[in-house]
Amino acid sequence: MNFTIEDIRRALDAAPPTISPVGIISTGRLAGKPGEVEYTIHAGWDLLIANLCDRSWGAFNVSLLRHIRTLEAKGVDIEPILELAQFEDYHWRWLDKSLFYKGDCYKWFFLIAENYPQAACLIYHPKSSVVGAGDIFYVEYIATAPWNRENVLAERVFKGVGPKLLDRVISYAQNELELRPGFSLHSLPKAEQFYEKIGMKAFQAYDKEGMKFFEWVVPESLEKG
Repeated sequence: MNFTIEDIRRALDAAPPTISPVGIISTGRLAGKPGEVEYTIHAGWDLLIANLCDRSWGAFNVSLLRHIRTLEAKGVDIEPILELAQFEDYHWRWLDKSLFYKGDCYKWFFLIAENYPQAACLIYHPKSSVVGAGDIFYVEYIATAPWNRENVLAERVFKGVGPKLLDRVISYAQNELELRPGFSLHSLPKAEQFYEKIGMKAFQAYDKEGMKFFEWVVPESLEKG
């Protein structure tokens, strides 16, 4: 019997949303609106978590869009709101991506807190560095839950979940995958400032489809140290 993505989605929707402890690679404390809570970072292909990203993140985005339309109906100029909003990954479907990106060259990571995925990341490895010898990894997709971003609907729940997840991915790539320090990615336009802020360098020759290519070039002193 052949199952479609929608068949799989319906089965996952019907299953208890209990996240398995299998695959936890680190734990810690996360400060935010609810106070300080425990978080876990999971490594591995997990359809349940991917589907939870779609369900919970999608529901929040729908509520946010409805709120913005309500403001518009009241005469509020929503152009500045939409300019600041981060809807560039609104169409991403994490379950679809999980079913497509499989194999040893892909690694999945999720940051979980309060029984919900707060951030997700998919990497590809090995990837040749564009500035030096050796293999690094490439970030295919990375995103935080929409309630962890600045928005007009509600106060951000947690701050810094994206960098926290990325830091763990970087250490995993070096220690478990035995890659040299460094990674690359193509940035969504509204994320460019963040990657520039953390010291990544843009390489225009590798841009694609309106997205800038960045690589995190590790200083030689840090790489040796």
